[in-house]
Amino acid sequence: MIIIGERINTSIGYILAAYEQGQSEVIAREARLQWEAGAQYIDINAGLKLTNNEAWLSWAVDVVQESLPDARLSIDTTRPAVMAAVFKRLHETKDVILNSITCQKHRIEGMLPIVKEYGCKLIALTIDEKGMPDTAEGRYDIAARLAEVAGTWGIPLGDVYIDFLALPIRYGHHQAQVSLDTLAAIKARIPEINTVVNVSAATWHLPNRSYCTGVLQAMLTARGIDAVILNVLDQEVMDAVVSAGTLLGNDPDCATYLQRFEASRASEPIVS
Repeated sequence: MIIIGERINTSIGYILAAYEQGQSEVIAREARLQWEAGAQYIDINAGLKLTNNEAWLSWAVDVVQESLPDARLSIDTTRPAVMAAVFKRLHETKDVILNSITCQKHRIEGMLPIVKEYGCKLIALTIDEKGMPDTAEGRYDIAARLAEVAGTWGIPLGDVYIDFLALPIRYGHHQAQVSLDTLAAIKARIPEINTVVNVSAATWHLPNRSYCTGVLQAMLTARGIDAVILNVLDQEVMDAVVSAGTLLGNDPDCATYLQRFEASRASEPIVS
C-alpha cells in the first residue's frame, strides 16, 4: 500500500503562511518530516485561496525537489494550465502522481493530455457533471466510466488510482460505510485499477480523531486499498497502518511491526 503525505496543504495555517510569506524552510521541513515518517509520496497543494496559484505551486515544487531530491511527488491542483506549467519544472515525471481528474469533460480534456505526454500516474475522483453520488453504486458507476476514459486515452489502468472519496461522517453517519462499499465494488469488478482515498477527510471535526482515523485505515487495508492519503506525522494513525499490514500477513516475520514498536517493548507490562 502506497502512503501519500497530505500536509503541504493550505488548509493548515502555518503552511498557508509559508506560501504567503515565501518561507521555503517551512515547506522543506514539512516535506522532510513526512518522508522520514514513512510517506512514499509528498502531495503538494497550493489551495484555492491564493491569487497566483501557478506561481506558488511552482515555488513549492521547486523547494521540495531541491531539499528532498529523492522524494516522489503528487501534484495537487484542479487547474490544467497550472498542472501543465508545474510538470515542465519537474526533474522526473514517470513516478509523479497527477492529482487529479474527475469524470467531467473539462477536467478530462484538460488533464489527460498531460498524463499522456509525461506517462505519469493519475488520481481520478468519482465526481461527474452531476456531482458526487451519495451511494456506493453511484460512485462505482463513475469509477467504471473513468476506467473506460483511461482506456480510450491509452492510459494503463495500473497507472490510475480511483479516489472514491471519504466524506466526513460527522455530517453523514453512513459515509464511511459508503466508502468501504465503494472500495469493495471497485476491487471486485475492476481489479486492474488502483484505489486511493484521503482517510483523514472521513474523521474531520471528530473528537479523538486519530483513533477513529486509524480504525478506518485498518478497515480499508483489510479490503485491499492500494494507496491512502493521510497525516503521516500522526503517530496513532501510523501505528494502525503498520499494525493492519502485519495482521493481514503483509509483514514477513513482523519485521516492520517490531522495528516500529521495539523501543516500547521493554517498558510494557506482561499481560497473562
